[in-house]
Amino acid sequence: MKLLNKKIHRPSILILFLLFLTACNMPMPDLDLEPEVNKLFSALQAEDYDTMLPMYSDKFYKSIEREHWRLSLKQFSEHMGPMESYRIRYKQADTKFSGKFFVFQMETRHEGQKKARHVLTFVLPFDGGDVGLVAHKITAKGL
Repeated sequence: MKLLNKKIHRPSILILFLLFLTACNMPMPDLDLEPEVNKLFSALQAEDYDTMLPMYSDKFYKSIEREHWRLSLKQFSEHMGPMESYRIRYKQADTKFSGKFFVFQMETRHEGQKKARHVLTFVLPFDGGDVGLVAHKITAKGL
C-alpha cells in the first residue's frame, strides 16, 4: 500500500510544481521604458532635480528621503562635473514572483573623461498598479 501512495504522490507533486511555474510565468505586457529613462537622464544632465524626483516611485523613497536623494544627485553632479553624454549599455526584462522587473545599465560621460555607471530598476507589480522606478545605484571612481 505504501508503494502505491508514493507512485500517486510523486506525479501529484510534479503537476502542482508545473502549475506553480506556469502561474509565475504569466505573460506581462512589454513596456518601452526607454523614453522614461531618457527623460530621467536628460534631467540629470541639465541638473533639473525637480523634474527627476517625481519620476521615482514611493517604494524608492521608503529607503531614502526625497531631499536626501536630491542632495546625493547634486553632490554626484558636482563631483563628476558637467555630464556630456549618456547611453544605455544594457537592458533586461525579467519576471519574478512579485512582478516584472526592467533593469537598465547606463553609462554617463562627464567633463575630463570621467565615467559613471548607473543601474536603474523598474517594477511592474503582478497585483496591479503602475510601473515604478524603485532603485537607482550610481558607481564612479571617488564616490
